[in-house]
Amino acid sequence: MSDKKILQSVVRAFSILELLDECGELGITEISEKLSLEKSTVFRTISTLKSLGYVVQNPSNSKYSNSYKLFEIGSNVARKTGLPKMAYPFMLDMSRITGEAVNLAVRDGSKALYISKIESTDTIKVCMNLGQTIPLYCTALGKSLIAFLPENSIRELLSNETFVQYTPNTMTDMEALLKDLEVVRKRGYSIDDEEHIKNIYCIGAPVFDASGSVIAALSIALPKFRFDENPKREELYSLVRDTARRFSCSLGWQGNVMFEESR
Repeated sequence: MSDKKILQSVVRAFSILELLDECGELGITEISEKLSLEKSTVFRTISTLKSLGYVVQNPSNSKYSNSYKLFEIGSNVARKTGLPKMAYPFMLDMSRITGEAVNLAVRDGSKALYISKIESTDTIKVCMNLGQTIPLYCTALGKSLIAFLPENSIRELLSNETFVQYTPNTMTDMEALLKDLEVVRKRGYSIDDEEHIKNIYCIGAPVFDASGSVIAALSIALPKFRFDENPKREELYSLVRDTARRFSCSLGWQGNVMFEESR
């Protein structure tokens, strides 16, 4: 492309976004030095990005970091350009093996959004509607979607979330959630043991893209009694985790996260 067609203001804006993605929080002076830009130019550019919602400012130290807006755009692109289609063969594998409901979700702001499903073949089944949103903090899909984010990002994401106690098993405390997410990172799968809906048991796992970011989550959902009575229920954890890993690898993920084999 001819240099005459390149808007330097746009180049500067994306240079700042890419720098923040690489470094995390930075101040005006730090950005100015790293990009060799005038402080006034950095200030005007980052003020514009902040007003548009692409950058947030930490009130405690006045430094800037990227917001979740680009992530949301990326998730929407993936959703609209065929993520459910790419996931379908992997979802079908889990459906055929278990006969249970299989779901695919992406993060939509501070919620998880269902974008694809295969219903259970059993007459007693768990049914969720496409386009429905569910909480991140008390669902298997939600936990898998946020478990691999930095702790400060998780706190920021859920800072305005009301931790509703849907059932006696619902975690309503941020610290308890963070401990649970640490377990998710170690095992590679998440559990919702009647935390969101009574008598429903769910197992979820993250889907990584080529950059190593979590872009979606897969899950199976079934009545709690059927999970408890399943003689091979322990195998369901590795099934969900390993299926999500295979799907991730098909998206270019290098498998650079190691998980514990035991529960």
